Order: sequence, then structure tokens, then C-alpha cells
Amino acid sequence: MTNLKYFIYIFTGLLLFVGCELENNSVEILSFSASDSVTIAGVGVMLYCEAQDGDEDKLQFSWETSSGVFSTQPDSTEWIPPDSKGIFFVTCKVSDGIGASDVRTIAIRVSPGVPVSGLEWTLADDGLLNGLNSSNENNTGIIDYWDGNAENTDFGWNVTIQEVSDTEISQSLQFKVENSFNCDSTGNPNTQNGTATANIQVSGSEPIILELEFSGVGEAQSAGYDLIKFNLDGVVIGDGQAPGGGLGCASDSVTVNNDGPQSLDPGPHTLIIEFTTGDAAYHVDAYYNIKLKLRAPS
Repeated sequence: MTNLKYFIYIFTGLLLFVGCELENNSVEILSFSASDSVTIAGVGVMLYCEAQDGDEDKLQFSWETSSGVFSTQPDSTEWIPPDSKGIFFVTCKVSDGIGASDVRTIAIRVSPGVPVSGLEWTLADDGLLNGLNSSNENNTGIIDYWDGNAENTDFGWNVTIQEVSDTEISQSLQFKVENSFNCDSTGNPNTQNGTATANIQVSGSEPIILELEFSGVGEAQSAGYDLIKFNLDGVVIGDGQAPGGGLGCASDSVTVNNDGPQSLDPGPHTLIIEFTTGDAAYHVDAYYNIKLKLRAPS
């Protein structure tokens, strides 16, 4: 009789166990979203997956896609997309560990971006007297970023904050000259010079495009002064100079030569911008505006 009771207890327990398994409630994903539906290659996107389980079982989250890297947290993750463009389907799977699960997938479009670093300027000048942007002991050349408006420039180098989109990086610089002493009794008796250097590192496997635009105002007395030169990896890719005209203490639009867009292969590149007034005389309201763009491969 004792054995029979023991058997009944075991059999009843098995029935209860099986019954519990048969009654395991489903897992349901309530929402699956991304911080952005469009991103740039290599720029992370946060993924959020909210789910519930009818039995309040502890849930397990897993993430899948064809490429990229996940930094997993319990119910969210940061996905770092690869250095390639396209539409990627990212999946969140939630399981209770005992047979119930749910899956959701969303699409994220990845643009190529600009695979570059190092567009940070080392700025130097000499011969200036009054410019707040004149070179300092840290050789930065500026005390703050320039807002891009001509009326807010100071003498020496002025630099805007970089503008970044999914296909290009752009930035503007200006070198503003102090008036010469012979044209202004309180002016500058020196030859004025400035140098801006950027070490650009192109990553990835494809070249990017450097576009350079520049214009300015130089002395209208003699040509060949207020000179600017753009040097990329030891090769001059553009230059400009004062127009001349024998007009004395006056200014006019500079003449410019530009070799056009430049292809930058993966690897390091050095861009140097050199400016000089050339001498100390006939400089009135002179400056150069420079705009650079780095474009991702199309």
C-alpha cells in the first residue's frame, strides 16, 4: 500500500509539472524602436526593446543583424553600424528561457558618412599687433570659434565650428589683415604672416573628396602681395594675390587660382595654408575667406 501511495504522489507531481509546462504563457514584444532610423557609418544607434511575459518569467534579450557591433544591455543596446552604406535589418528576440519567445525587426538606413579624422587646425601668425586672435603660447591662434559673419571677425585667424552631415564635413576660415601704417597713422608697420595646418587621416577603403573655395580683398596698389598658398601633401593646389592697380591705399577683389576638387586616398594627408602680406605697405581692409569641404565617396 505504501508503494502505491508513493506511485500516486509521483504520478500526480508529473501531471502538475506537465500541466505547468503546457500552461506557459507567451512572451510579447510591446515595442521595438531605434533612436534614429538613419545614421552614419560608424555612428552608434540606441535600440530599445520592451516586452512582457504572462508568467513574469525572467526575460532574455538577443540582437541580430548582418553586420556591425552590439553593446548589449538587458533590454537595450547600442548598435555600431559598419563602414558601409545600405539598409540594415536589426532584430530583437525576447525569450523566457522555457520555450516562449517573440521577435521584431526594424530597418535602419546607414549613409556612408565621411571617414576622416584630424580636421583640427594648428594656427600661427606673426607681425600682428592688435588682433585678439593673434598667436598665443598654445599656438592656437584663436580665442573662440568664429560665427562666420564678416562683421564679427577679428585680425588674424578666424575659424568656424565644423558642420557635419551624412555626406560631408565643412568648415570656414578667415585671415584678416591689420591696416598698414602708411595708410593709417595707427596702423601696422610690419609684414603680416599666417599659417594654418591640418593633419587629415582618411580611414576606410575608399578615397574622399576635398573641395576648396576661397576669395578675398587685397591691396589695389601692386599685384603680387597679400599672397595665399594652399599646399596639399607638398603640392600647391591653389593660390591667390592682390589685384594691384596703382590705386594707393585702396583694396579690391583678389585674383585666385584653384586646381579644383582633390581626391584623398585612405591614409594621412597634410593641408597647409600660408598667407603673407609680402611687405608692410598699402594694406587696407584685406582678408581671405576660405571654405573647405570633405565629401564622402558617392
